[in-house]
Amino acid sequence: MALRKNFDHMNLPLADALGVVGEWWTPLVVISIAGGSHRFEEIQNGLTIARNILTDRLNTLVAHEVVEKRQYSDKPKRFEYHLTKKGQEVLPAFELLAGWGAKWVTPNMRP
Repeated sequence: MALRKNFDHMNLPLADALGVVGEWWTPLVVISIAGGSHRFEEIQNGLTIARNILTDRLNTLVAHEVVEKRQYSDKPKRFEYHLTKKGQEVLPAFELLAGWGAKWVTPNMRP
């Protein structure tokens, strides 16, 4: 059986939202940017995420206008990433999910 790669076949707002911010690593990238890590290396080092995965997640977030890419250097070209209003509005959902994890998942994972 093939794994589904997206939720495009579903007509559900939650499925649409997960298509944008539900990929592995994406919520952590958004939270990292919200916490003040705006440069690629800061985000990568803070999360210890592979460069190719981070690049993919940032490109998706920029394409969906959750994150804005701002150039801060010409030579070499360097960018910072900042949450848009759309990105800021998803933060409470991630905070609720983190609270749920702290209550129901993390305690169960401890020996």
